[in-house]
Amino acid sequence: MTQDKAGLGEQTLNKLAEMALANQLGIVEELKVQIKTDLSKLSRGEVDFIAININGLIIQKFLPSEELQIEINRISVKPRLALIGKIKLTKPSQGTLRVVISEENLTHAFNSESFQKHLHQSKIFIENRKLSIHIQKVNFSLLADGNIALKSELILDKTGLVQQLSFTATPLIGADGQEIVLQDVNYLEGKELPPQLTDVLVAQVSEVLSLRDFDKKGMSRQFQQIDVVAGKLTLQATIHIEQIPSS
Repeated sequence: MTQDKAGLGEQTLNKLAEMALANQLGIVEELKVQIKTDLSKLSRGEVDFIAININGLIIQKFLPSEELQIEINRISVKPRLALIGKIKLTKPSQGTLRVVISEENLTHAFNSESFQKHLHQSKIFIENRKLSIHIQKVNFSLLADGNIALKSELILDKTGLVQQLSFTATPLIGADGQEIVLQDVNYLEGKELPPQLTDVLVAQVSEVLSLRDFDKKGMSRQFQQIDVVAGKLTLQATIHIEQIPSS
């Protein structure tokens, strides 16, 4: 096969894969797929390389990404499906993941009904009494110095008492590489609140930043780098992928 014909075949596969993946993912802002192979290899279910770039994918129940890039080398796929652009892995592959999340989307996530419900379900015991908390008016910031800042109001269940809470913290990769932890938490408001309350909120923020929903999408990740600049968070990870992600 000539280089021109191979290139034309890859372009066709790219377009077919984009159409198939768009149906699988649902509504996203932008989607590009780049596949490196040839028809001979593809007929045997072999793909040398695939890159997927998606803008606006919902990566958690309540959190869209600004950019998401997945790159995978040496992939085994189902040949018949691949020939019509549907990439179905026949065995796990290794790759890399890069996710960019905006401050605006994180603020929206922490004010969402889904996050509120998740937080409300947290079990908190103070003086042998079980309490639940609600959070409102959350303002989440990604700072130029690499830190995050959160300002909100906490409402204690049963009492209805409204407490102001704000803190800054440094997000870092945990020792196991599986999560993003918040260190050097500095409370600007709410120092008087019981640590059982504030610790729960800090843990829930860490949970969102750790992108644990990827595990449910057939993609385990090992974080390699985290970068925080004014307004944007970028996470990079190596991934073990069992299936191409869907919404």
